[in-house]
Amino acid sequence: MHRSMPHAPAAGTAIGSLTPALPRRLRRWLQHLTLVMLLVTVCGAGAFADSFFHRLRVDGLMSDGVSLYHSGDYEKSIQKFNDALDLSPNNVEAIFDRGLDEYALGQFQAAADDFQACLRIQADFIPALFNLGVVDISLNRLDDAKRIFQQLIAAHPSSVRAHFDMGLSAYLSGQPSLAAQEFAVAALLHPQYVQAHYDKALAEYRTGNLVAADQEVDAALKLNATFARAYFLRGAIRLRQGKDADARAQFETAMRLSGDPVLKSLCSQIIAQIGA
Repeated sequence: MHRSMPHAPAAGTAIGSLTPALPRRLRRWLQHLTLVMLLVTVCGAGAFADSFFHRLRVDGLMSDGVSLYHSGDYEKSIQKFNDALDLSPNNVEAIFDRGLDEYALGQFQAAADDFQACLRIQADFIPALFNLGVVDISLNRLDDAKRIFQQLIAAHPSSVRAHFDMGLSAYLSGQPSLAAQEFAVAALLHPQYVQAHYDKALAEYRTGNLVAADQEVDAALKLNATFARAYFLRGAIRLRQGKDADARAQFETAMRLSGDPVLKSLCSQIIAQIGA
């Protein structure tokens, strides 16, 4: 998940991560501190102290929540953000960060609710809109996801992830041609993005364009020579081309490289059938 429009995600990973917020919060604390001597005479010592330390308390809870998120303790992180929201109910960052925790825990509807709440408070909060689209994919609300990514692409045409996730939404909704177009844009914007090349190959395979699919598999393997699923896909392409011996070699390579027992088993079954 993302605080700002992402451009170069890691291939094959879960979607995004929480950007550390402590440096920004520290700068905010220092800004507060430099104003103390000026504002105390204007606002009054008691009133200013209450406001100042209230803000520090909220920022401390937020920083704790971010740290717990990064350590993988999502439930405790949520509690920190809930505590921050008890003190500051419309704190859009606390709502957003809680949504990221909920997404990490697989609580997709709760995450969607929080990202929507962010947008009601701050309509131009792009990270919340983007992550709402990601959650819509997880909830299989693919038309909603596509609308969101279309909106993001219109506003941020050079966003790799907006194009990639638009492609993913299209692929999952049975539109492989549209998916291939969006993956192609993502790969063009970020040529080292292995997953974009691989997913474009999958989309092209589904359209029946085996030549284009093979080219994208080659591109993915040039970037990652140990990408087992790419060898598996190349094996499937070779089978459809009637090249059984080459297909067998590709499946054997995929089985050797893969750490996924399901993929290994599938390769073994296909190899046995080819040899029959």
